[in-house]
Formats: sequence, C-alpha cells, structure tokens
Amino acid sequence: MVGLPGIGNRYPAELSGGMRKRVSFARAIISNPENPQDRPALLLYDEPTAGLDPIASTVIEDLIRDIQQGHGCGSYLIVTHQDSTIRRTADRVIFLHRGKIQWDGPVEAIDNTDNPYMRQFFSGRVEGPIQMVQ
Repeated sequence: MVGLPGIGNRYPAELSGGMRKRVSFARAIISNPENPQDRPALLLYDEPTAGLDPIASTVIEDLIRDIQQGHGCGSYLIVTHQDSTIRRTADRVIFLHRGKIQWDGPVEAIDNTDNPYMRQFFSGRVEGPIQMVQ
C-alpha cells in the first residue's frame, strides 16, 4: 500500500530515509491484527510527506484519502507545510501562525483568498506578515 513491495526482509539500515518514512507510515496505519474491524475514529498525521520525493508523496497522499474513504478511519487531521499534501488530502484548511488561527476555510478557497498569511505562505514570498526569526 505504501509502494514498497518486497522489502519485508530488510533491516532499517538497508532502507533509504524515504523508505523508512513510508514503513513507519504503514506501521502507524495498520489495523489491529487481533481485531481487523477495530478502526480508529481519528488518525493524526504529522508531516506525512516531509522529505519524500514528489512521486512517493503522491503515493502517501492518495493512501491517506483511500484509508478514510475505505472506512479505515472516521476522519483525519494532518499537520503539514507541503502544498501538494494540502491540496490532495484536505477538505478544510486551518492556517496557524504563532499559535493563532489566521485563516480557516475550504481547500478550494486557497487560491482566491486575500488573506495575507495565506497569500504569503502559498507564494513563498519573503515579504508579508510571516517573518523569519534570525
């Protein structure tokens, strides 16, 4: 499911960083073998595609959606800064900056909002309300 067929006999040291990340993802989402019907109501993902190449990211993003749509969980929450992950997996976005909600809305509204935090984040501009601490 995570795009790693035939690696079951390898040790962690024999896997690349991206492969290790996908193995840890698989380990986190696997159902309870004692009770396969036992499914979580909510899955929490913390940067599930950070450090992955675009193709591996797409595999994980599609898997996140497939798990939820296949009733592997009721809902999920993702913490991410990856544009593709936001656009491919989110229905709703809550943008936090310094512990405060700066924007909340449907993913379809990202490109049309005039919110300065969202505009700066998705454009990658240095100028704006988000200042880097040096």
